[in-house]
Amino acid sequence: MKKVNKLSTCIPPDLVEEIIRNGREQDDQHVYRVAKRGKIDNVEFMGSYEETLYEKRTFKEDLSLIGSYSTSCYLTPKGPRKFLRFLKAGLFKTYPHPIIIHGNTICGLSQLTKERIPDYPDKEHVDWWIYQDSFDKLIKEFKVFEDFNQKGLTNE
Repeated sequence: MKKVNKLSTCIPPDLVEEIIRNGREQDDQHVYRVAKRGKIDNVEFMGSYEETLYEKRTFKEDLSLIGSYSTSCYLTPKGPRKFLRFLKAGLFKTYPHPIIIHGNTICGLSQLTKERIPDYPDKEHVDWWIYQDSFDKLIKEFKVFEDFNQKGLTNE
């Protein structure tokens, strides 16, 4: 009997079906993302909505859109570097040591956002819906790409 992989329980069932229709397993798709807390752990792989719940913040995006439940990634480090500049400008006291991590979109379904939303402004943005109980594997797979401190990226 084939094991059925499950997505986060915070995703409404009708949106799970939409994610399954849109996303696909792409174990060889290399991506980059920001780990705001400076370490590679479970929290850094939560989807946007789930992370907001974890941080006890108000979610300001549209909960009827599947992208609200994804883990945002990018095909190149350009998007994460832009986000790091945003963190440094306004949230450095909350996240004093963010890093850029990289690895493959294993353990889930992913989709280039532009495939679903043709006028999406960032052509390198990837929505990634990670299977439950996959975080340990991701923590081993992903590595630090760039470190960030008060002076900026360590290899800039």
